[in-house]
Amino acid sequence: MLRKSMAALLAAAMVMSALTGCSGSNDSADPVKEPQASQSASEGAKDGSDEVVLTMWYWKNSIREDLIAQVSEQFPGVTIRAELFSADDIEEKINTTIASGGELPDLLPMDDWIANLLQYPDMFVDLYEAPCNAKEIEDQYVEWKWKRGETVDGRLIALPMDIGPTCMFYNASLFEAAGLPTEPADVAAAMSTWEDAYAAAGKLQEAAPDVKMFDFMGHLFVAALGQQPQHMIDEEGNFIADQDHIRQAFMTAVEGKPYVYGGDTEWSSEWAASLNNGDVAAFVGAVWMKPELQDAAPDTAGQWRVTTAPGGAGNVGGSSIGITRNCKNVETAYKVLTWMTNTENQVESLEQLGLFPSLISALDDPALMYEEEFFGNQVANEYFVKAAKDIKDYYYPPNYSSYQSAFEQQLLLVQDQDKDPEEALADAVNEAKQIYDLEYMK
Repeated sequence: MLRKSMAALLAAAMVMSALTGCSGSNDSADPVKEPQASQSASEGAKDGSDEVVLTMWYWKNSIREDLIAQVSEQFPGVTIRAELFSADDIEEKINTTIASGGELPDLLPMDDWIANLLQYPDMFVDLYEAPCNAKEIEDQYVEWKWKRGETVDGRLIALPMDIGPTCMFYNASLFEAAGLPTEPADVAAAMSTWEDAYAAAGKLQEAAPDVKMFDFMGHLFVAALGQQPQHMIDEEGNFIADQDHIRQAFMTAVEGKPYVYGGDTEWSSEWAASLNNGDVAAFVGAVWMKPELQDAAPDTAGQWRVTTAPGGAGNVGGSSIGITRNCKNVETAYKVLTWMTNTENQVESLEQLGLFPSLISALDDPALMYEEEFFGNQVANEYFVKAAKDIKDYYYPPNYSSYQSAFEQQLLLVQDQDKDPEEALADAVNEAKQIYDLEYMK
C-alpha cells in the first residue's frame, strides 16, 4: 500500500459524460461467492472476438501477482493487462493523465489518495448503478472504509481492498522493567486515554530516564487526528482546521513532548535504531507497520506486543479499486473485481502481502488468528480486527496530506526548537488556510 499521500490534483476539472453500463444479471455481485466462468467470457469484447482485455495500473505489493494471473483461470476469455509502477510513480502518472486529458486504464487501484479523485466522479463508473448494483454488497464491508469510496453527491467510485487500522505497539520488556502492566488487555486498560498514556510515560521515564515512551510528536498528532470526528475540511468544502477538534489533536501531541525520543519519520535509520536499542518503548502505528518494526528492530524479537491505542482506533492507508469511464466491459470488470476482493483472496493477500482485509467475513476468518513469534506469540491481529470494527466514519478531503503536513511541520518546531505551541498552532492554521484558498477559491 502507499505510505505517502498523493499531491494535490491542480488540473482544472474536465467536463466528461457519465458512463452508463449495459444491463445484465448480477448473480456474482456478492464478493464472497465464486462467480461462474460462463458469465464472464466474451461479454462486451472490444474487438468482436471472445477475448476481453481489461487494462490496469497498480503499484508494487498493492495486488498479488498470482491473483492477477488467476483472473484468466476464473474467467475464461478475460485477461488483465497490468502495468506496474512504483508507489510514487503511479501518483505522478495519474496526475499527468488527468491534467492532459489522457486515458486512464479500465481498472484503477487507489490508495488513501482516493480522496483526491472523489472530485472527479465522472471519470469512474458509479458502482451503485446497474450492472454493478453495489448496494447489494455494501453491508459486507466495514462501513467506514466503504464510505471512503463515496463522493459527496452519493456515487461510489471504488470497492474497498484493504485497510490500515492502528494500534499501539509496545516493548513489554521495557514496560516490565518500569513496573508497568505488560499484558495487552492490562495495558489497554491502563493507557486507554492519552492522559493515562502520558501518566504511564512519566512512570516509565522515572524508572528508566534514558528510555522514552513514544517516538516523535508527528506520530502522536496523526494518531490523535484520526480519532477526531472530522478532518480539516468538511464534506461541504468548509475550512474547519481552526476548530476545537484540530486544536485538541495538536495539543495532545504537544502534551507528549516530554515523552518523545525525537525525529520526524518512521523510515529513518535513527528511528529504527531507537527501537532496536530499547530507547523507545511504544508507538501508535497501522497494521502494516508489523513487518517494518521487525525489520527495524530485529534484536528485540519476542519483546513487542500490540494493544489498543490510547484514545481509540484510527486508520492509516488502505486501498480501493474502481472501474473508469474508459472501460467498455463494465459488467465483466465488476465481476472480476468482486472476485478479486472476496473473502478467500483477501485472507490470502494478508498472508502474502500483509494487506489487512476490508470484508467483515475476512476479518472474522479464523485464519487471521495466528500467533506471531516476533510479538511473543501473541495473536496480534486480534487487536487490529477490533480496531477495524471500531473505527468511525471519517471524511478525508482532497489533498488532505498537505493540510496535515502544515501541522506536523509546526510540531517539529515545537519538538526540536521549543517553539511556543500556541504560536505553532496559529501558524499551522494559517498555512492550512493558504492551502485551502489555493484549492477552493480558484
